[in-house]
Amino acid sequence: MKIKNLLITSLAIFALNSSMQAQDRPNVILILVDDMGWSNIGCYGGMVETPNIDRLAADGLRFDQFYNAARCCPTRATLMTGLHPHQVGIGHMTLPMSNNEDAPPGESRGYVVLTEEDMAEVPSSYQGYLYSHIPTLPEMLQEAGYGTYITGKWHLASGQPETWPTQRGFDRFYGHLAGTSDFFDPRNLYRGNNPIRAHGDRYYITDAISEEAIEYITDHQNERVGEPFFLYLAYNAPHFPLQCMPEDYEKYRGRFMEGWDVLRARRLEKQKEMGLVPKNTELTPRPDVVPAWEALTPEKQNEMDAIMSTYAAMVDRVDQNIGKLIKHLENTNDLENTLIFFLSDNGGEAETGPLGQFKFEDLGQYGKGGNKYGRGWATMSNTPFREYKHYTHQGGVQTPMVVHWPKGISAGPKNRFVRQYGYLPDIVETIMDVAEASRPSSYKGKEVPRGEGVSFVNSLKGSNILIHKEPICIEHEGNRISRQGRWKLVSYYDKPWELFDLDADRSEANDLIDKHPDIANKLIKAYDEWADRAGVIHWDEAQHFSVYEIRKAKRAREEN
Repeated sequence: MKIKNLLITSLAIFALNSSMQAQDRPNVILILVDDMGWSNIGCYGGMVETPNIDRLAADGLRFDQFYNAARCCPTRATLMTGLHPHQVGIGHMTLPMSNNEDAPPGESRGYVVLTEEDMAEVPSSYQGYLYSHIPTLPEMLQEAGYGTYITGKWHLASGQPETWPTQRGFDRFYGHLAGTSDFFDPRNLYRGNNPIRAHGDRYYITDAISEEAIEYITDHQNERVGEPFFLYLAYNAPHFPLQCMPEDYEKYRGRFMEGWDVLRARRLEKQKEMGLVPKNTELTPRPDVVPAWEALTPEKQNEMDAIMSTYAAMVDRVDQNIGKLIKHLENTNDLENTLIFFLSDNGGEAETGPLGQFKFEDLGQYGKGGNKYGRGWATMSNTPFREYKHYTHQGGVQTPMVVHWPKGISAGPKNRFVRQYGYLPDIVETIMDVAEASRPSSYKGKEVPRGEGVSFVNSLKGSNILIHKEPICIEHEGNRISRQGRWKLVSYYDKPWELFDLDADRSEANDLIDKHPDIANKLIKAYDEWADRAGVIHWDEAQHFSVYEIRKAKRAREEN
């Protein structure tokens, strides 16, 4: 009898200890916005009112040099694996989902469907969806005892369900599989594996995915008491189409009438005052294709204010919903031990002309909106940097990155910056570190590459030691970077390498490659070795494997 009682007591103590260990591990929330430039939110010098994101920054940390992968699905591929996009099948972009304008609910419209036959000659690193034999972050967290949930944009799938979120490690999913969505009437909307249509008065997808996320957390807290959760909250905003709620639009109307020239200069001064960029940082010149604001007619200035107000309203709505999430965590006493990341998947987009694509009369109306806001505003969004989404100059790859974790971030003054640079694989390694999760050496019968990142938990605890001592590399569409210490080697796909000293020249104004050929050659060698290991193919060849070129070729065959 005594032995039996002792056994029961021991089991109870073991269960209690296991529960306490589970509770000690933080919940993790990864918040990703889409196509938002470096300087749009308040805590990075922007004009959009983002009190809730700013609160996370004030009580947490901001990185002043953190790199994404320059484009939407490559960034997502890395965030879900800790590996470079080419290592997991997303060397360029994902495959389109459907080509039927009258497609059933849950499918995208307006695409050329690519079959396995179409893709037969494409190298596996450019196949357009995640490898099945690479374990995802949620799969590894599930093994560590986490509940795993995703709401929002996936953009890592083919048309095959085995590539969809609930087959890749998430317990629950609500959102869209494809790369973009109508905000009022999404046609690529799923709950789990089931295509659905949006419902409810004044449906807006930013609100819907936020509400669903809070519901998932609530259910988890009720059903899996004491167990940590991982939430991936992947907003489509402010990706095109630019559509916002009318009341948010009216809030911003008129705020941008001074124009991008005045507002860019003012924004840089604010960033310097905040300590976000060095005092020696220069404002990059306005691109030649973008007219001076004063050269626009008053009517055109008014229209441009309206499209930027739409964009700002979309970001504002994200912040409102993050506020609801924070409030829920406070009410359940979970905010203290929840590790929250906030970042953007790439810099502001400039995929149209300088003045965007929209009909002025559609802006600010429920159910309508515009398409894109143009290079003029994208230049302001990325203040003070060069270039945009797609490119690996700072405007394309440098993301605002806020980290909030009261229990895990060392005590100290508020509004602190992490001055060491990092990149996306580090987020995965940091999450794995605090979750006490592990990466298997093999998965589904194949060897698994080691993670490419470094945990920056020590930086959260106040360490000033460099996160990276060896070079880090990024490539997208032939645009590439090799960075080590203060030196950044960067090039466009069709131009020679450039070399910048980012300590002295954060906005990449002065190319020093002729003055420091030894440093450049070292970084070029590091890039070439990385590209070979990661499966990067030179863009002269790889561009023929892009989903766009393959679609063009198929369309031409069908027309002939």
